[in-house]
Amino acid sequence: MSQDSASLERRLLLTAEEVASGTFHLFWGGGLATLLSAICAMIVARLLGPELYGIYALAFVAPSFLMLFTDYGVSPALTRFVALHESRGEGGMVLRVLKVGLPFSFTVSIAIFIAGIMFVEQLTTTLTNRPEIAYLTAMCMILILVQPISAAASNALLGFRDMRACAAIDVVRQALRALLSPLLVILGFSVIGAITGYVVAFSIGALTSLILLYRHYRRIREGSVGVREVQGDNFQSILPHMIGYGLPLYLSGILHGLTSTLQGVVLAYSVTNELIGNFRAALSATIPITLISSPVATSLFPAFSKLGLGGEVKTLFSFSVKYTAALIIPAAMFVAFMSRDLVFLLYGESYVHAPLYLTIYSVTYLLAGLGSTVLGSFFSGIGASSINFKAAVLYTIVFASLSAPLTFTFKVEGMLMAIIVAATASTIYSLVIAVRRYKLMPDLNASAKIYLASLLASIIIMPFSLHQLLPSIANLVFSALIYLIAYLTIAPLLQVLTKRELDGLTRIFSTITVLAPIVKVISKYEDMVLKLVSSRSG
Repeated sequence: MSQDSASLERRLLLTAEEVASGTFHLFWGGGLATLLSAICAMIVARLLGPELYGIYALAFVAPSFLMLFTDYGVSPALTRFVALHESRGEGGMVLRVLKVGLPFSFTVSIAIFIAGIMFVEQLTTTLTNRPEIAYLTAMCMILILVQPISAAASNALLGFRDMRACAAIDVVRQALRALLSPLLVILGFSVIGAITGYVVAFSIGALTSLILLYRHYRRIREGSVGVREVQGDNFQSILPHMIGYGLPLYLSGILHGLTSTLQGVVLAYSVTNELIGNFRAALSATIPITLISSPVATSLFPAFSKLGLGGEVKTLFSFSVKYTAALIIPAAMFVAFMSRDLVFLLYGESYVHAPLYLTIYSVTYLLAGLGSTVLGSFFSGIGASSINFKAAVLYTIVFASLSAPLTFTFKVEGMLMAIIVAATASTIYSLVIAVRRYKLMPDLNASAKIYLASLLASIIIMPFSLHQLLPSIANLVFSALIYLIAYLTIAPLLQVLTKRELDGLTRIFSTITVLAPIVKVISKYEDMVLKLVSSRSG
C-alpha cells in the first residue's frame, strides 16, 4: 500500500470513528429522548383517544406554518460556519457567527409570534377548518418564540461537534414533556393539559440549549487572541454570507414545511378527527426507524463538510449509503410487518386504522438503499445546498399535485401514497445529480442484497405478523429476536459485507466503550457465517 493510500485510509478511518462516536451520542440521547417521547405520546394518545388526539395534532398546524418564516437558513449556516472556522482555528470568526446568528433568529421569532397572535382566529379557520380550536392554536403559538432559538443553538452545538450537548437537549425536553403532558391530562385538563406540557418542556429545552452553547462561546472567547475580530459590522458582513449559504436549505425547509402544512390542511378538509389521530399515531410509531436514521444523517453533515470533494468523500459516501441501508431497511421491514402489535402496544386497540397507515408509511424508509438518508447530508456538507432545494421543489410539486385528489378519493391511504411517490421522485433526482455531477454511485448490488435479506427475514416472522400468537409485547419481543438472528444470518450468506468491511466496522464501533461488547458478539457471529460461506464456496 502506498504512503498516500495509507494516509487516505487513516483519515477516512478517523472520520468514520468521529461519525460513529457522534452517531452514538445522538443515538443514546435520541434513543432516550425518543423513548420518552414515545411514552408521552402513548399515554396522551391513550388518555385522549383518537378523536381528541386528532384535535391535539391540528392545534399545531398554524404555529408550525408560521415557524417556517423564522429562520431564513441561519440555523444550518451556524452548523456549517462554526464547524468550518473552528477547524481552521479561527476563534474570532466563530464568535462573530454566533453573535449574528442567534440575535437574528430571536428577533425574527418575536415578530412572527406577534403576527400569529393577532391573526390566530383567521389562521386556525383557514388552515384547519375548525375555528373552535383557535384557543388551542394560540397556546401553541408560544413555540414560535422558543423552537427557532433552540434550533439555532442546537445547530451551533452541532457545528462544534458537541453531540453530547445535542443529545442532552433532546433528553431534557422530552423528559419534561413525558412528565408534564400526561400528568396534566390525568388531572383533567385534556387537550389543554397536553399542549401546556409540550410548550413548557420545549421552553425549558430552549433555555438548556443556550446554556450549553454558552460554554463553547466562553471557551473560545477566553482563548481567542484576536478579540477585535469579534467587533465591528457583524450584521453587514456576516449575515449576508450566512443567509446566502443557508437560503437554499431554508427554502428546502420551507417547501417541506409547506407540504407538511398542506398535509394537515388536506386531511382537515377531507377526513375526520379520528382518522387524523390514527394518521399521527402511525407516523409517531416509526420511532425505531427514526432512531437509526436521524442520528446518522445529522453526524454525516459536518463529516462531509470537513472532507471536501475528492477520493475521501466519494469513499465515505459509498460506505455511508451501504451501512445506513443495512440498518434502516431491515428496521423498516420489521416495523411494516409488525405494525399491528407495535401500534396496539403503544397507543391501544382503539387506533384501528393506524397499523395499515404505519405499514404503508414505512415504505418511504426503504429508499435508504438509494441513499435517501445520506444524499441530503452530502450536498449540505460540500456546500451544494441548492441541489437539496431543487429536490425539495420536486417533492413539493409532486406532493401538491397528488395529495388532494388522492386523499379525497382514498382518504388517509391516498395521502400516504402521495408521500411515497413524492419521496421517491426527490430521492431519484438527488441520486442522478450525485452520479452525473460528482461521479458518486452507491453500491446498488449491496442494496439489493440488503432488501433481499430483510425480506427473507420478514417472511420468517410472518406467523407472528398474521396471527396474534402471544400478547402484543411478547409477540414483538419474540419476533424481534427471531428477525434479528435471521437477518444477521442471511446478510453474510448473501455477502452483504466483505471480511475487510466487517473488520473495519468492528474497529470503528469498538472505540465506543458501551457498544464494544455487543459489536464484538455480532462481529464474531458474522465472521463465523462468512467463514462458513467461504469454506463451502472454496
